Amino acid sequence: MKKSGFTLIELMVAMVVGLTAITAVYSLGAAMSKRFYEEQRLASAQGESRVAIMELRRDISRAGLFGSPNGTLEPTCDASPPSLPTLGGGTGVMGAFQYYADTDLSGLDPDGVNTGVHADRLRILSSLYLADQLLVHSASIDGKTIVLQTGNQAYRRTFSWGQTAGPFTSGSPPTYLTGDLDWDSAWSGATANWNGIGQIGARAFQTGSVLHIETPEGRHFFRSVFAKGGNTQNQVRMEVTPALPVGTACLPGAAEGSTIAPLQWVEYAVVDPFDTSEVGPNFMNFEGMFYIDLDPTSPSFALKGATASDFLESPNRVLVRRILDSTTGNVRPNTTQVIAEFVSNFRVSFLVDGRSDPAGAPDFSAGPITGTTAQTSVNATPERVRAVIIELGIRTPLEDPSIELMSATDGGVGTRFDVDKDQYGTARVRQMRIEVPVMNIARRYL
Repeated sequence: MKKSGFTLIELMVAMVVGLTAITAVYSLGAAMSKRFYEEQRLASAQGESRVAIMELRRDISRAGLFGSPNGTLEPTCDASPPSLPTLGGGTGVMGAFQYYADTDLSGLDPDGVNTGVHADRLRILSSLYLADQLLVHSASIDGKTIVLQTGNQAYRRTFSWGQTAGPFTSGSPPTYLTGDLDWDSAWSGATANWNGIGQIGARAFQTGSVLHIETPEGRHFFRSVFAKGGNTQNQVRMEVTPALPVGTACLPGAAEGSTIAPLQWVEYAVVDPFDTSEVGPNFMNFEGMFYIDLDPTSPSFALKGATASDFLESPNRVLVRRILDSTTGNVRPNTTQVIAEFVSNFRVSFLVDGRSDPAGAPDFSAGPITGTTAQTSVNATPERVRAVIIELGIRTPLEDPSIELMSATDGGVGTRFDVDKDQYGTARVRQMRIEVPVMNIARRYL
């Protein structure tokens, strides 16, 4: 009788076929999983870049709003023209824009292995919080105090009379209107006889803001807010410096009927989020978030031979938006916010109308300008800017060892970013470009 069963050869063939099938399915699944996570990272980068572009477009489109494209061109009686601090020291034109080419490039690409990338710095002066100009009730005889008119809707919208004021002192956690705005003690003392004040008004007129005052006769004055004056009958009083020339031919009467607008100075920069000189000492403080303390002296690190920097992406450079003090150029406390992480490129270029410049400034008909040419032109004559072009690149956090670095072509930026020159592979990059017209500037000198 013949016994049924498999021979050794048949078993070996079946095993080979089965292993081949399992290997093929595993490889396909691994490839699909890798592709899925890669697409997720790209989608995250694209979404982040869209949010950043929207924030940039909002601020740039408001450049010069209720202010002046170039304060030195406005009729005034001041002995010295209005100015703003410049990066690195000194003062420059008080205008809608300041631009510094590749200021942060050494931090973004320290080894210079990524062709065509940029890390510019852009500063914008505009009314960030208000959509109204307010009216001046009067100015003191010595020109150091301004009182706002209360009988108009713009004033009520700004200062929200009759609404709950909220706490005015620091707590745990810190509460609304703390000393970081430099108004806490003044506002706190006024709560007893004030019906309330909106946070938007306090932030708009915070210490370090620029006040643009325009008289009915067409004269312009730019002053810095440095304190809140005493409260009388629910009127907002501000102390300014330098004093206004009240009662003169330049500012007849007590400045009644003049319009006033608070301007803020916002900066976009590419920085290291762990550099305390750029973002402050507590901006990226992870203490208490992990079971193992990130202190390099911790025994847990010493046992494993690791340091705190081993746990950080390098280099993770972030695009931040922050408010500057118009008198010093210092970053206002608690105003720094991250707009985008893992930035691989931040380039700013300008369309400039120089047809009326006898010295032959760049003309927008020749195309956008950037780099040192734009820095010289924009910082000296910001009123000639007609549009700002932003190019923003966001990379994936990790490198793909299977992708080599692709060189940029035609002067552009490639779609790969070499995070670590000592490792093989690159991160993938999502690039976005937007052109933002600045109509507040274009209409000012029509």
